[in-house]
Amino acid sequence: MLSPITLKFLEAVRLNNNTKRMHAHRDLYLQEKERYFTLIDTILTQMKKIDKNLEDITTKECMYRFNKDIRFSKDKSPYKTHFGAFLCAGGRKSALPGYYLHVEPNNLSGISGGSRCPSPQQRETMILKIWKKRDQRTAIVNNPTFKNYFGGLVDKDEVSLERRLKTSKTKKLLEELGKTKARKILNTPEALEILLYPHFCVRHSMKDEAVVKENFEKEVIKGFKILKPFNDFLFDAF
Repeated sequence: MLSPITLKFLEAVRLNNNTKRMHAHRDLYLQEKERYFTLIDTILTQMKKIDKNLEDITTKECMYRFNKDIRFSKDKSPYKTHFGAFLCAGGRKSALPGYYLHVEPNNLSGISGGSRCPSPQQRETMILKIWKKRDQRTAIVNNPTFKNYFGGLVDKDEVSLERRLKTSKTKKLLEELGKTKARKILNTPEALEILLYPHFCVRHSMKDEAVVKENFEKEVIKGFKILKPFNDFLFDAF
């Protein structure tokens, strides 16, 4: 349902990101916004048959605004250079596990999912769940289909566990968690690995040619189906 025009429009915004130009091309913006909305609406309709947690959500509640919130940003360009939607119980702002579709030119598109920005209390509960049922999560992420599609868990940085444990931020976190139920998992390197790198998200990248292919929505739904067991695992922690 998307077309090369969608990516050309987004690339033009990246190169000339200002209100004057956007107003001059408002009709094109509305056309491409509607095209993306229709795509998400089609995907959501199918996903409601697969994931009952999505039954009460509307397409509008999943869609992110194209205008940026620049109040606390150094980059004052007014518009995003991508279209995005998060299919999740509670809508796009929810910390519950869900399904995200990102469309951006220059091969920056992709499918991702899991839990975005859980609260400290939710994070603690999820870490405990991951620790208690680590064998179950390992089975999910090591499933050949899942591993081939997503390649693994994406929120671990390059800092080693040994170095991370020496940082003041980690020491403060461990001190705080020592007062909570999570203190039960502060005893072994394996537990600390889960604590400091809990991995709430996964991602699958897509090239531009895949995004504008006919039946792109089927590829997205295929990816979301592969993602569902991971989301189900996290959802149980809420």
